[in-house]
This record gives sequence, C-alpha cells and structure tokens, in this order.
Amino acid sequence: MASFKQSLKKLGKNTQAVALRTTDRNLRLAVTGLAGAGKTAFITGLVNQLLHSGIAETGSQLPLWRVARDSRLYGVKRDLQPDLTIPSFNYDAAIQSLVNEPQTWPVSTRNISELRLAIKYRPAKGLLSKLTDSATLYLDIVDYPGEWLLDLPMLKQSFQQWSVSQSTRKQVFQRSKHFEAFSEAINSIDLTCAADELKLQEITDLYQRVLQDCVSNHGFYYAQPGRLLLPGELEGTPVLALFPLLNIDESGFQSLEQSIPNSFYHTLKQRYYEYVNRVVKPFYQDYFAKFDRQIVLVDCFTPLNRGREQFDDMKSALHAVIESFHFGQSSLLKRLFSPKIDKLLFAASKVDHVTRDQQGNVLSLLTQLIQQSQQFAKFEGCEVETMAISAIKSTSHGMVKQDGKEIEVVRGTELVNRQAVTLFPGEVPKSLPSADFWDKQGFEFINFAPTNQRNSRSSADFEHIRLDHVLQFLLGDKLK
Repeated sequence: MASFKQSLKKLGKNTQAVALRTTDRNLRLAVTGLAGAGKTAFITGLVNQLLHSGIAETGSQLPLWRVARDSRLYGVKRDLQPDLTIPSFNYDAAIQSLVNEPQTWPVSTRNISELRLAIKYRPAKGLLSKLTDSATLYLDIVDYPGEWLLDLPMLKQSFQQWSVSQSTRKQVFQRSKHFEAFSEAINSIDLTCAADELKLQEITDLYQRVLQDCVSNHGFYYAQPGRLLLPGELEGTPVLALFPLLNIDESGFQSLEQSIPNSFYHTLKQRYYEYVNRVVKPFYQDYFAKFDRQIVLVDCFTPLNRGREQFDDMKSALHAVIESFHFGQSSLLKRLFSPKIDKLLFAASKVDHVTRDQQGNVLSLLTQLIQQSQQFAKFEGCEVETMAISAIKSTSHGMVKQDGKEIEVVRGTELVNRQAVTLFPGEVPKSLPSADFWDKQGFEFINFAPTNQRNSRSSADFEHIRLDHVLQFLLGDKLK
C-alpha cells in the first residue's frame, strides 16, 4: 500500500511538471562558462535582483525589464526545486560570503546545482490576460561547470583520434612542471602488457596535475577530460583513470590493436569509451536536453592579461562550446537533444573592471570572438545575443587629471592585499588582437574584492550592469 501511495505521489509530481511545461509556465535556464568567468557570482546577483523586484520597486533597478518597468511584476519567491537528485544552489552561503567581513566572492562552481524561482506577474497580452489577473512563471536556474561542456567533442572521437588531438597540445602541456614526469611514466610501461590498476592511477594522477597546472597556474582553458579538473561525484572512480597516449603514429596504434585484451592499451581504450558513454553522454541526456535557454559567461580580461597563447586557447575553448550546441542538434546526438534551446546569450562578465568608455570595446571583442563560430549556435532558429555585463558591481567610476588631461578610472579594493586602488586598466581591443597588441600589451586587469553592500530591505543588495537587459532577453517573451 505504501509503495502504491508513493507511486501515486510520484505520478502527481510528474503530471504537475508536464502541465507546467505544456502550458509554457516553466523555463529552464542553464548557466555555464569557462574557469573564472564568475558563474556563481552571476547567479547570486541575478537571484538577488529578482527576489527584491516587484511593484513596490517600480522597476527602478531593472528599467529594461519590461514586466518590472510596467509595474506588472507582483514579486519573486524561491520555490522547492523539481529535481530532488540535483544539489541545490547554495544561495544563502553565497550571500553570506558577499556581505560578511571581509567580503569574499562565492565559492566557484564545482558541480551541477539548481534553484527554482516563482515569478508572479500580471499578464498583459494573450489568453491569460483575459482569464486571470495573475500568473506564475517557474524559473529553474541550473549551474554547471563549463569544463564538462568541453568534453562534448569526445563523443565523435575514437580513443586514437582523441589521443592525436591531445598530442597537438603538447606545447601547452610542456609548460607544466609535471609534464616530464607524466611523459616518463608513459614511456616506462609496455602498453602491450597486462594492465596494472595502480600504475594506471599513478599515471592518471600525473596527467591530472598537468591539466590542473596548465589551467590554474598557466592560464589555459581547454582541458580534457573535464572531469579530471572537476570530478564531482566521480572522484576516485576507475572510469577517471584515463589519459591520452601522446606521440604515437597511426602504425603504432595499429600495432597496439593486436595486443592482449587486458593490455594497458586496450584498458585505456575501454575506459575512454566508458567515460564517453557513462559520463559525458548521460550528462546531456539527463540535464542538457531539458534546457530551454542558455547563457555562456566569458571572462575576456584574464586571457588578455596573460598573453597570446592563453587568449588563443580561450578562443578555441569557446569555439568548442559553440560547436557543442550545433553538434548537439546533428545526427549522432539528435537522439539526446530535442531542439528547444531557442535563446543563447554570450555575456562578457566583470565589465565593471574596465572604464565605461571601454565597455563598448568589450562587447565588440566578444562578438569578434564568437563571430566565426556563431553559425554553429544559430541552429534550429536559435536566437543568439552578446552582452557586456556585471552581475555584482565591485568598482566605482571616476575621473582623474593626468598630464593636464582628465582620464576615466575605476576605483575598488584589490582582492589579494585588500588595498584601495584607482587605475586605468588599459584599452580593450575592439577586435581580435593583432601581433602588435601583444608586443606592446599594456592591459592591467586586476581582481577586485566585493564592495560594502547596501542594507536596505527595499532594494537589492548589489549594483549591477545590464542584468535588466539579460532578464528581458531571456525571460521577456514569457512574461507578456
């Protein structure tokens, strides 16, 4: 009897979910971005603005979000999330880190998480406006690491093809102090002999250190498998005991194919396909296929600071992300996706870190970054937009005199030493940087700490740049 009641309860929840979807009362927004793009801060700032919005505010902090500007927004509340097996986005902890002394940025995205908001508003158009004075849109915000998205190209690669593709990144890997040990460890084993679990894990640990070092200490972005950077619930599992075979030509792979079934080579090959089929593919089946809207956050400043190689690597990683959306709609993955991501937003984050006169350049640069690949994103009538935003503003703008001229500056608190600074970070290139830019590169991007926030209960805790524009693009058509 108990199991029958549970089944009825489950059926009721499923029916409710289907009803919300079919009546267009539920929207699933996916948030991702490469390392350091500010995903957690973006969601925190967005949710904070929404929770403080409503008729009483008359849309003053969100003037471009029409439902708020037209005083049709009754309010926004947090609601129970629908997916009970996905970790909840820890909004309260994120807020505490931003308001407690000393203020710090929320912990970065390490796994998938979810948060649901109920947006209550007065319909102005369509059948709903004739039937009711209020309606509710349930917004599910799903946060996931961009590193996982970079694994999607592996779905169309064999183990040999993947190893060859990683060999082309050898110049990047060699930047790591761990690469020599990794290379020597591979050369020390006979790939045709029976595999040893401890040896596989030992070499994987070295490869993991290479990837982590290249990303964390050398500023590169494109790392596969992404789960070696962010294992999530798979940490320590054999499916992650995986690494590419570098510097082996086609004849070498053909020879390895003749080795015994439990050889190092065949074990690595089997684990590669297990990783693709049991980790990469289910992620898209279970989560990605359910997304309606997608925002990809891009930190343009850090790679400009680091150099040409890092900037080009970020561009390649972005290309892979964009290509993922296209690939998700084509033959092999057609079974995994339904064609329903109808709006895709690329947002340059942390735009408050540069002067106001440079924000247009940031938008132009981002547009240039995705221009060659944008055709991949405009699949199945998907609308693509670019913006330059800041979800939580951490600087103020001002003018100073230098050599008799007034120049625009930003003021804030440096994140590391907590010193107040006033500076002109430099000119952001309007287009993809040429060789001349890197020869005389004068860009000085620094990380700012969160600023002291307002304590007023009648308004959001943080200032922002263009979050109202973001909301109008992503939600405006659902709140008419």
